[in-house]
Parts: sequence; structure tokens; C-alpha cells
Amino acid sequence: MSVLPGFLVGALALQIRGDLDVRVEAVAAGVTVFFLAGAFGASWGGRLADHIGALRAMRRCVLITAGSLAAAALAPSLPVLFALLAVAGVANSVTQPAINLFVAEQIPAERQGLGFGIKQSGIPAAIFVSGLALPVLALPLGWRATLALCALAPLAVGLALPRGEGVHVSRRTASRRPSRALLLTALGATLATAGPSALGAYLVASAVDVGIGEGTAGLLSALASGLSLATRVSLGARADRRRDYGLAVVVVLLGAGSAGFALMASDTVGLFVLGALVAFTLGWGWPGLFNLAVVDSNRETPGSASGVSQTGIYVGAALGPAAFGALSAGAGYGTAWLAMALATLGSAGVLWLAGRETGRRAAARGAV
Repeated sequence: MSVLPGFLVGALALQIRGDLDVRVEAVAAGVTVFFLAGAFGASWGGRLADHIGALRAMRRCVLITAGSLAAAALAPSLPVLFALLAVAGVANSVTQPAINLFVAEQIPAERQGLGFGIKQSGIPAAIFVSGLALPVLALPLGWRATLALCALAPLAVGLALPRGEGVHVSRRTASRRPSRALLLTALGATLATAGPSALGAYLVASAVDVGIGEGTAGLLSALASGLSLATRVSLGARADRRRDYGLAVVVVLLGAGSAGFALMASDTVGLFVLGALVAFTLGWGWPGLFNLAVVDSNRETPGSASGVSQTGIYVGAALGPAAFGALSAGAGYGTAWLAMALATLGSAGVLWLAGRETGRRAAARGAV
């Protein structure tokens, strides 16, 4: 629910464009605004979650998300819509590390792969909802009514979260300077998130450009998101069975996912659809394993550490649609998807280096 506003704007970009009389690239920039605001708040948000507790942080922020969506339904102009998306983005930047902290504290270690897989299934679930919202709500009712109705979902979640916080030990990092391994992980996350965030913002518009109907494109987005959701949960369960909490599988997924983005550069409908499914399933099936690896190597301060890595994710999620929009406007969607393929492949290399650095740090601690 906390990530829903960013993806709804991407799915409804064509309708918002017509109502506010702006270009579709301008509307899709709202995804950049949402995640860029999150990039500024993620590191601080992780420390806040470590300090006040996961449930308290989650509940407050998801209610802010509901209010932002409801207000966005009344936005008279694009700048006002962007301002509300920025508020929702900051709320999401606190919610994400708070949920990571909740999983780390409340779920047994041998089940945390499944826990993070379920947690990260929230993002494709948000895209699934956004994709279905286009043909089911937006086409008959309009984008404003769609945002207002979707605001009820985070409101319900915020009200349903338990208010008994239980015992929470406030964690404060001894040093705010992240390790080299964590910085590499954040950089890899930036590159890895660029392509998937462009998927959320431009899949529908790009599919229409290839020759797929708008409603069918929304259904394609929903189907691909469902596959990504299933991949995240199943890979998390696999990590628990094998006690494999490193970045190796993440690297493999990103390498394979880059091929999906490359296929989306085709102007053939069949290849485009296949590429979208591969890009979603493999190129965006890694976040659960990624967060598990970050938390597992930073057990002392999981919220703060995942706040740093989440900053990288938000930077990539902000820059990905912006770069894609600039490239597609100047050189076409095919060139833009090829650029996303290269970024995804590069992320695999950076995260491979991060995994090696994490292994060296663990070996050094063991020797001591």
C-alpha cells in the first residue's frame, strides 16, 4: 500500500495527461518524484524505524499514504499532484525499512527468506493493482475516482495494524558511516532498480506504441506483476531451505533479467510480451533476497542498514523513469529499453563485487 501511489501514476499516465493537458513523459515523471523523495528520506527513515519501532512507524506512514492518495484525486494541476506524490514517497521511505525491521525482529531466522519474499511481493502487488485499476476503474470512472477509491486500501491497512507495540529495543548505530560493502550494495541497487521502475512507469505506454490495446496493456502489467510476486515468494522459501542468504542468486536473476529488457526493444508484439514477462519475473524477482542479504549481514541495526540500501533503490527508481523518458522521447522506446538492459547487467557486476566484499568482512570478523 505504501508504494501504490507511484505505480498508480504510471498506469494512469495516459488519462492524467489528457485531463491536465500535459505530455505523458511529464506525468510519468511523477514516479521519479515519488522515489526521489524516498531517496532523501530512506536513510533517516531507517534510523527512525530502529528507534521508535516497526509497527509504530508503519502505521503512521501508511495513514499518510492514504491521505496523500485521497488529496491527489483532487489535484488541480501537475505540480500539486507531484507535491502529494513527494509526501507519499517520504512516507514509503520510512515504511520500507520499518517492515524490514519487523521481519528481522518478529520472524524466526530460518523463515526470514519467506518473510522477505512476502514483504517484497508488495511491490508487484501494487503494480498488479495499478494494472487492473486501469481497465476496471479508470477507463469507466476516470483517474480521479480511481485514486480516491484506491486511498481506501492503505487506510484500511493503517487501521488494521495492531496498536500494541510490544517490547522494542531502540537501536542506534555506533557510526553513521556505512561500510564499503553496504555502499556497493546501494550502488548495485540503484542500477538494478532503474529498469524495473521504468517498467512500472512506461510499460503501458510502450506496449500501446508496439500495437497492444490500452486495456490489454494494463492486463499484461497485472499478469507480469503476478509472476514477479510468485517468484519473490518462492525464491524466499528456497533461500530458507538452503540457508542461502547472500547475493549470488540476486546476481544471476539480474543477469537473466537484462535479456528480458533487451527483448522489449523489439517492435514485434510477441517478443515485446515475452521480454516484459522475463523482465518482471527475473529482472524484478530479486528484492526479497536482496533485503534478506542486507539484513542478514547487518543484524545489529537492520533498519538503519536497509535504509542505506533502500536509498540506492529509491535513487534508481527515481532516475530510471527519468532516463527512460528522456531516451524514449529522443530515440524511441527500443533504445530506452536497451539502455535499461545494460543498466541491469551492470548491476549484476556491482552486486557481485558487493557479495565478495561482504564475504571478506565476515571472514575477517570470524578470524577476530
